[in-house]
Amino acid sequence: MSLTSVWCEPDLTAQGRQVGWIRVEHSVHRSAYGTIAIPFAVFANGEGPTILLMAGSHGDEYEGQLALTRLVRSLDVSRIRGRILVLPAANLPAVVAGQRTSPLDGGNLNRSFGDHYTDTPTGQIAAFIAEELLPLCDVMLDLHSGGSSLRHLSCSYADLSCDPVMAARTFAALEAMNAPLSWAQAGIPAAPVAGRAALRKGVMHLSGEFGGGGALNAADLNVAERCIYRLLDHLGILEMAAEWRAEIATRFVFNTQAHFTYAPGEGVFEPLAAPGDVVEKGQAAGWIHRPERPEDAPVALHFASDGIVAVTRAMGRCLPGDCLFHLLEETPRAAVLAGIKALK
Repeated sequence: MSLTSVWCEPDLTAQGRQVGWIRVEHSVHRSAYGTIAIPFAVFANGEGPTILLMAGSHGDEYEGQLALTRLVRSLDVSRIRGRILVLPAANLPAVVAGQRTSPLDGGNLNRSFGDHYTDTPTGQIAAFIAEELLPLCDVMLDLHSGGSSLRHLSCSYADLSCDPVMAARTFAALEAMNAPLSWAQAGIPAAPVAGRAALRKGVMHLSGEFGGGGALNAADLNVAERCIYRLLDHLGILEMAAEWRAEIATRFVFNTQAHFTYAPGEGVFEPLAAPGDVVEKGQAAGWIHRPERPEDAPVALHFASDGIVAVTRAMGRCLPGDCLFHLLEETPRAAVLAGIKALK
C-alpha cells in the first residue's frame, strides 16, 4: 500500500473535540521525511450541518486567524449540534512568515483552486481542502482581510451561485451575519478561488474582508467574530451569545471591474479619499508623485464609477498595475432578491 502525501490526524467521523494536524509531506535537506503540520480542529456533537471555518489562506491577514484561534480555545463541544471544522492557519508557511504567499513555493492559496492542482505545498493544501474537506461540508466560511498592501472596510461576502435555491439560502445566511456591509456577488467566481471550489462541490460559500494594512485591528476582529457566531446560530449549529444578538444597520453592495482604480505608473501614491467615503464617477481620487524626478508633474487619478471606498492601498510606493482603490456600490435589498428570483 502506498502512503499518501497529505493526511489528516483527527478522525473526521468521531464525536467530540479534537485538535491536531493536517500533515503535508515536505522533504528538504534538513528534514528528509519532514511535514508541514497545519493546525486543524474538529468539533462534532450529534446530528446537524457541517461547516468549514478557514483563515490564513494569506499569511498577512490576521483578524480571521485570531478569531478562529480564539474559537478553538474556547468552544464547548457539548453546546454544538453538528460539526465544525476549523483551519485557522490554512497556508501555514505563509502564516508563519506573515506573508500573503508561501515562502516555500510562492503559492497563493486562494488562487490555487483551479481545474488542476500544482504539485507544490500550496497546491497540495488546496487539493486536500477541495477534494477531502469540502465534500464533507454544507457551508464554508473563508475569512480574509486586505493584508499588508490594502486596508479593507469590514464586510461579509457571498458568492450567490447560479442556482436559485442555493442563492436564496446563501443570501439568507449573508443577511444573518449582519455585517456593516453585506457584499452579494452573483454567479460563480471565474478565478481559481476557494469560493469556486466550494460551489463546484455544492457547498454554500461565504466569506468576508476584515481590516488589513499588515496589522490587527480590534474593531475589525469584532466584526469577524460577530459574523462567525451569527452564522453558526443561523445554521442551528451553535446558539450565539447575547453580545452578538443586537441587529445593526447593513448596506447591501456589489462591484464590477469599473469599481477598481489601478496605478498607471510608478511613484508615491497620495490618496484623496479614505475608506468609507462615498465618491462619484470622475471625482479626483489621488496623485502619483515621483520624488526621484521632482521636476515632473504628478499624475492625476480619477474614479471611474460611483461607490463607497471599501479599499485603499496601505503602502505608499506603487508600481504600474497596483490596486489603489476598490469601490463597492450600494444596491437595494429588493434588487438582490429580484436577481435571485430571476435565476433559472
